[in-house]
Amino acid sequence: MSRFSSRLRRSSADSAPATRPVYGTRWVPQDESEAMDQILNNRNPEEFEAAGQRDAARIGKLVEPTDTVLDLGCGIGRVARYVAPLCREIWAVDASDTMLAYARERLADLPNVRFVQGAGASLPGVPSESFDVVYSMLTLQHVEREHAFLLLRELRRILKSDGRAFLTFPNLLSDTYLQAFLYYVDHDETDNPARARFYTPEEVSRLLPAAGFEVESLDADVEIVAICNAA
Repeated sequence: MSRFSSRLRRSSADSAPATRPVYGTRWVPQDESEAMDQILNNRNPEEFEAAGQRDAARIGKLVEPTDTVLDLGCGIGRVARYVAPLCREIWAVDASDTMLAYARERLADLPNVRFVQGAGASLPGVPSESFDVVYSMLTLQHVEREHAFLLLRELRRILKSDGRAFLTFPNLLSDTYLQAFLYYVDHDETDNPARARFYTPEEVSRLLPAAGFEVESLDADVEIVAICNAA
């Protein structure tokens, strides 16, 4: 065993199972306006909806009318509202029951939306190999990187063998997210549980295959946008 592995081995006193990570309790907006601010840093309803339409148009290029789709980190349904008309069924998943409550209200007119609450780094009750398209729009930045990887494995688990994934990550190499990183440093935000966790394109290109995906394309600008197949 390597020195690195030996140093990380649990002692017998630490052999109990790790506590399931709790993320939903960090996102408890008091109203829809605060929810929009938490999701997009923007309380303007028109701009919020327009951003959802733009992201849905990007995802929609992968979606067929007969598809079953999953939105990981749906929030109040910013993107799901505009993906729902493109597919047979969409599962809107979020760790926050508060966000899901707002999503149920906002999307009540859409009969093909199913709501599911995530649990830590897992998707209990979501069946394996059942989705044609899965997507996550900057959601994975809000959990620890190890938990983000577990969620990537969950997305791979639930994806059909011929399914595709649309995933975005904050790009540390961009000026926008480098400035955000420096802000965290200068304001001692290390213990802020809602902070973003940043990635580089090289990290994403390594982590996705390790989670079971085959990277079809990877574009890096302010965001890293990865389109993947089930490997």
